[in-house]
Amino acid sequence: MSARHTRSRTPAGRKKRVVKIVLIAVAVLIGWFGIRSAIVAFNLYSAQSLVTELQSEAASGDFDAVADTVGTLKLHTISAAAGTADPTWRLAELVPGLGANLHAVRMLSETANDIMVNLAAPAADVVAAIDLSERLPETGGFNLEPLAEVRVIAGKAAPVMADSVSRLSTIEAPNLVEPLQKIVIQIDEVVDKVAPLASSAEPVINVVSAALGQEGPRNYLLAFQNNAESTALGGSAAAYTLLHTDAGVVSIADQAGSGDFQEFVPVDVPVDQSAFDLYGSYLTDHINTSTSRPDFPTAASIMKAFWERDRGTSVDGVLSLDPIALALMLDATGDITLSSGDVLTSENAVSLLTNGIYFRYPNNEDQPKADAFFAEAAATIVGKVMSGDFDIPKMIKAVSTGVEQGDVLMWSSDTAEQSALDGMTIQGVLPASNEEETVIGVYYRDTSASKIDYYLETATTTTSDVCASPTNPVFSTAITLTSTLSKEAARTLPEYVASRDWGGTKFRTEVFVYGPIGATVASSTVRVEGLDTGVTSSTSDLGRPVAAFYAYLAPGQSTTVDISFVGAPGNYGPLEVRGTPMINPTVKSIDPVASCN
Repeated sequence: MSARHTRSRTPAGRKKRVVKIVLIAVAVLIGWFGIRSAIVAFNLYSAQSLVTELQSEAASGDFDAVADTVGTLKLHTISAAAGTADPTWRLAELVPGLGANLHAVRMLSETANDIMVNLAAPAADVVAAIDLSERLPETGGFNLEPLAEVRVIAGKAAPVMADSVSRLSTIEAPNLVEPLQKIVIQIDEVVDKVAPLASSAEPVINVVSAALGQEGPRNYLLAFQNNAESTALGGSAAAYTLLHTDAGVVSIADQAGSGDFQEFVPVDVPVDQSAFDLYGSYLTDHINTSTSRPDFPTAASIMKAFWERDRGTSVDGVLSLDPIALALMLDATGDITLSSGDVLTSENAVSLLTNGIYFRYPNNEDQPKADAFFAEAAATIVGKVMSGDFDIPKMIKAVSTGVEQGDVLMWSSDTAEQSALDGMTIQGVLPASNEEETVIGVYYRDTSASKIDYYLETATTTTSDVCASPTNPVFSTAITLTSTLSKEAARTLPEYVASRDWGGTKFRTEVFVYGPIGATVASSTVRVEGLDTGVTSSTSDLGRPVAAFYAYLAPGQSTTVDISFVGAPGNYGPLEVRGTPMINPTVKSIDPVASCN
């Protein structure tokens, strides 16, 4: 009886024990997975909050804090990536409902860790260790070793970001819990900003490296434009400094003014006939007006040819700055005292260099003195920058702002180096298509032989029906020029500021409006006439339609001209208006202000 009872209960007892063991195992597994998920979630959410902190520190230029934050971030991303790396996590991703969230967590963890370990952390360490004021004792030049380290990191940027984009594209954001969706959005935004830069990171670092003479000696021509006598790219370029670089050593090799070059003898540079049709022979037979066309490669090629012909020194590239850029840099370097005793500050640099100096040297024959003052000011500021004695965060902001506004431009005679700058504002070219942005360019050129644009205000109002009529959109721009000069002040203008032909009675400005790629000029109408305003031509240049007009303004007068273009069918990005960086910044109104999507 006892034996039969034992035999009858053994299978049932064994089954219960197996079930119990399975239940315990499942419970342990769930607990283990829950703990691991909690650890991963903690690290991922911690990383999210640190990303916001990191962006703030980077924007303020606090690189020591950036390095510390990146170090902490790296620990969190390593832990998060490790927590999602085993096969158990991937099996759990197959569970309906829960799986999409777990997959997103793994993709986010892997992406964040890849970026931190391979890019952010090593870059932060290098940047934090850089001392721009440090010089090599044997040469007195910059220490280029950190730049070599940056080149290695930059070489990894494109593949790392490509992998990140690929991972994030597998996440089904609508199926995620709300907190996770927020992290996905934030990481997506960071990757979207960084990914386009990654492909150009290595080539740009190579350009910087070459510019500092790491691969051999280089000569760079530094041109200074004066916005008081406007041209498309800024202003008359009358002062030049030749910078020689070799293995991190930067020195001033030569200086010259526009009067040191042969005038009315054109340099041999291939330039489109369309440019001559618009800007005349002055484009290539006067170095100071080489900046008349809104294309810095054109201007730089002409400047290079002038310098090599008339000064006898080869030029590897051209940089351009204007007083607006110099004032921005002074905010980082601090005040600078010149040999004249003048103290240049970020507040007075523009007014002194573009107007005040001409009241000190008022006559046309004083031009060499004014140019020399300008050249010394520019060279002194550049020397201060080369010394590394400045506030790094402020300098980064100054240069970034200058590039964005068109006050800082760069061109390299090396085709590969120049192509590395493609798509960047510093290149000083109009976009080759409308897809990323639909650009309309409004450019000014003073033809009064004066420095009167210190007193000129400009405004543009641009509208389009591109969102409603994408197949044949109309782009309209109203351009207004206003002289802020009073009649009383006009009578006291120095000879060098007043018009060479008309004194202070009137001034002439030419305006060139470049439409979108593929468009045609529909109309050019004078709405408000100044002393004399007239439409001169409708043509094409740089692959774009161009409407041009002139305006004579007496002191205190204003004029407005309406220009319209009809676009061809195609894809149009958000509207953007570019133009000459004026002393009094152009007031711009744009509608629509965003993409139609």
